[in-house]
Amino acid sequence: MKHIYKHTPEIILFVYVLIFIGFKNPEKNWDRVINSDGKGYYAYLPAIFIYHDLQFKFVEQYEAQYYPANRSVFKEFRNDAGTQKVNKYFPGMAILWLPFFLFGHLMAWLEVIPMDGYSLPYQYSIALSALLFLWLGARWLMKLLKLFGSDERTAAFITVVVTLGTNLVFFTVVEPSMTHVYSFALITGFALTTYKLFHDYQPKWFVRSLTLFTLILLIRPTNAMILLLVPFIAGDTDIMSQTFRKVLSEKKALIRGIIQMLILLAIPVALWYLQTGKLIVYTYGDEKLNLLHSNLANILFSYNRGLFLYTPVAFIALFGFTPIFKQNRFRYFWLMGFMLSFAYIASCWWVWYYASKCGQRVFIDIYVTVALLLFSFYHSLRAVVLKRILSAILVLLISLNLLQFYQHAKWIFPPYNITAGMYWDSFFSLSQKARVYIPAESIAGKKSMLNDMERLQGSPWMNQGTRNDTISYQGHWSSKSDKKIPYSVGLETRLDTLFTTGNRIIQVSAWVLAPKETTEATLVVDYQSKGKSLSYNQFILEKFVPEDKWTKIEVAWYVPRNLPPDGAAKVYFYNPSPLYKLYIDDLIIDFISLKDEAEYRKIEGALLPEKINP
Repeated sequence: MKHIYKHTPEIILFVYVLIFIGFKNPEKNWDRVINSDGKGYYAYLPAIFIYHDLQFKFVEQYEAQYYPANRSVFKEFRNDAGTQKVNKYFPGMAILWLPFFLFGHLMAWLEVIPMDGYSLPYQYSIALSALLFLWLGARWLMKLLKLFGSDERTAAFITVVVTLGTNLVFFTVVEPSMTHVYSFALITGFALTTYKLFHDYQPKWFVRSLTLFTLILLIRPTNAMILLLVPFIAGDTDIMSQTFRKVLSEKKALIRGIIQMLILLAIPVALWYLQTGKLIVYTYGDEKLNLLHSNLANILFSYNRGLFLYTPVAFIALFGFTPIFKQNRFRYFWLMGFMLSFAYIASCWWVWYYASKCGQRVFIDIYVTVALLLFSFYHSLRAVVLKRILSAILVLLISLNLLQFYQHAKWIFPPYNITAGMYWDSFFSLSQKARVYIPAESIAGKKSMLNDMERLQGSPWMNQGTRNDTISYQGHWSSKSDKKIPYSVGLETRLDTLFTTGNRIIQVSAWVLAPKETTEATLVVDYQSKGKSLSYNQFILEKFVPEDKWTKIEVAWYVPRNLPPDGAAKVYFYNPSPLYKLYIDDLIIDFISLKDEAEYRKIEGALLPEKINP
């Protein structure tokens, strides 16, 4: 068994590779590896080695060639700096990725694939880098836990908990070009080399610690706070002072470490100068920390990506503070101070939830502290039965995390701000739902129209001939669309008397049954004027309607602001399939007047209409 424990990082890597194969498809233009913030981190490499353009004018080229035409995954990372453009992201990730980029460049050349920096060899090379850094972080974590007194089996178990029981798996597999798996590995490595510096002094540990710290800084400058971990790792002031005297006495190692640090720090300065003509630039524009406005409670407990809600392993780890307090007050106060400072400063960022798609991603970087606290708690339990209970709880939390990974990877959890209602509506689901959550405080007025199909209704209802009594959700009647009449019961009405503000939404909800499949069926909202279609909007039902099961569908579109005063809307389900039927029941259409304020003009989850045709 010891042999198996020793190879836990390799086993974890193998599991991650299987998860990657099952959940990630870089060949799809909406599922590329180089995506989101990663486009900015990565852009330095093709800019320097391929396009020779640090103004990044090639962005439109790769977006058009490799990403969705609707720009649904477009990421703008170029900010204005006077008359020039500057990449808002630091170049630390580009430094780490350089060998992987060159490997992708070689593979593209060998396979006669475009050597443009974004074709598949480059995408897979960055995915490979994330997996290798995950493996490296797991190896360093096991070594660190053993230095803190863990046996190999416990170190292996805690490493499994941290790598499979947290959102680290999502940001390694689904979003591998984000910084977090790399920062996790580097910060864990920094803790390991720093521990060896204090407890097994050799000059090389100072050089390695300083190099790792500089890379950490160049990836996410706020992670410089890990310096607050140094006293915790040292254990007491005597060890710290003795080690620092040794470092100062080792002139060669000290000079070598400082030179390496300065070379690395010169890279962003040189890039800023080449981009803007200035040596120091604040590249994030209006995005700032506001240290007087904390969202500490939200970042830890909120349904909208709160750390402890989506990563309960981190909450369990807090019990590890008690034994640390009893054993070493010095370590306790420094670790507590670091974690509180990190959480507070992270919560002061202008968008405190970091637009994270799976839990609170910013804490992934310091999961080494979660591991150390878990070990402290686990090690403090003397009774075998208590250790088994804790182990069982952690295994259950691993299962919960993998379930939520699946839900986030399959977009069952919405990718935007999550409320308590959204969370519990998605929590037990294994399939994506069509749901819209309009904030109650945004609504200035609402008018609703209901058709339960139980009786014939006059204008403005249309396609009444599709009513049938063969099957229904409730009552006796539903609307059937098939090859004979592909249009369901629907609504055609003018809009001028239905709204009280210019910020308008039409929300449609209905119960839908597809006895076979819905590959061609859609919900349509067609904005018209004088009988002419001006903005035709479709919602494809395929992903949201399982076979032979009544399912509630809820979709909302904004009404175009430039719709003519006599504008009208047609709302109906359309099923052109010559083979399969579609049944609709309890159709409700809400005409919602929203407060005409900026925050309500693009509510997440409400669809923007197609542009008005000229």
